[in-house]
Amino acid sequence: MKFFFSILLVLFLSNCSKPKTVLICGDHICINKSEAKQYFEDNLSIEVKIIDKKNKKQIDLVELNLKENTKEKRNINILPRNNTKRELKTLSKKEITEIKKNIKSKRKDNQFSKKIIKKEKQEKKSKEKKLKKKKKSENINLEANNVNKKRKDIVDVCTILDKCSIDEISKFLIEQGIKKDFPDITTR
Repeated sequence: MKFFFSILLVLFLSNCSKPKTVLICGDHICINKSEAKQYFEDNLSIEVKIIDKKNKKQIDLVELNLKENTKEKRNINILPRNNTKRELKTLSKKEITEIKKNIKSKRKDNQFSKKIIKKEKQEKKSKEKKLKKKKKSENINLEANNVNKKRKDIVDVCTILDKCSIDEISKFLIEQGIKKDFPDITTR
């Protein structure tokens, strides 16, 4: 009985395996994941080709009978057509090394630009802190007398930020939300 279950388990697990796939970057197979990632960032699409070692050349008996019984000539395809039969380019070693060098150089450029952006953000934060300290010291006297605080003027977020992208706006709003205290709901 144990032998039967072990065989059944092996058969079950062997059928649950993922088919082997290959990523296609344009006209050739991607060298590595970093090339595939960069190709996707540039083109926002990537092809996945499933490599199937089993040749499915099973002939459908219904189609064969239809073909033999009819006297008229009908064009019935016995084998399925693959729309993705285009030839993939095989890369030489020189081309592979050139692609890898390009990927590394672009990665270094991205890291360098990220460092510059971080420095700019730190400088901007330090300037903002200095301005806030000055404003707080001036506004302390005014706010102490007024219990009902007036609503501040609405300011466009894009005027505050250097880059007006969704990611930058969300980061800014999250930072502002963390800095603010909970509202005082007891005052009217």
